[in-house]
Amino acid sequence: MTITHKKTSLFAAFAFAMSLSLPAFAAEAENFVKGKQTELSALVSKAKSPEDEKKLDAAFDAVFDYNSLATATMKDSWDSLTPANRAEFTSVLKDLVRNAYRKNLKKTLGYNVDYKGESDADSGKLVKTVARNTKNNREEPVSVDYVVHQVDGKWLINDIVTEGTSLVHTYRSQFRRVIQKHGFDELLKRMKTKRDKGGDVD
Repeated sequence: MTITHKKTSLFAAFAFAMSLSLPAFAAEAENFVKGKQTELSALVSKAKSPEDEKKLDAAFDAVFDYNSLATATMKDSWDSLTPANRAEFTSVLKDLVRNAYRKNLKKTLGYNVDYKGESDADSGKLVKTVARNTKNNREEPVSVDYVVHQVDGKWLINDIVTEGTSLVHTYRSQFRRVIQKHGFDELLKRMKTKRDKGGDVD
């Protein structure tokens, strides 16, 4: 075999290997969402004890970028907050997001989720899914899309879009209204009350 032919063969082998690896890489964000959704659904379905709830909270914390959610939902006011305010707001928001997502997972345990691929988004990748109720065929399918990005080499969710409605935009609108009428301290007070009652932001 000539040197030229060897180089051609090596290039062809490399190109073939890359063609196999590209789809897997391209679906990296989708695979992250799929894997975490499966893990969280399993944990929610069998959570009985305080220890189970701790495991579930830890799993949530490995999925969501709470810092990004905090800065995005408080976009208009974030720069004016003190470091202590920011830390407290992020902590309370984390608890509310956990509560909201826990409730959502419980509601959709009987749903079949189809993953529809991923595409580029302004703040990362958009992973599209469609959830169908397996117990009620007449119920309309629900589209739930996840915006994910990488932080220190790890994928994390930084927004959820349900039927075209962004969680970040909804929270931001609600927070803005309260702050404009009553101030940040009142917003934080209301968020804490919701959290302590096991509620979420609505």
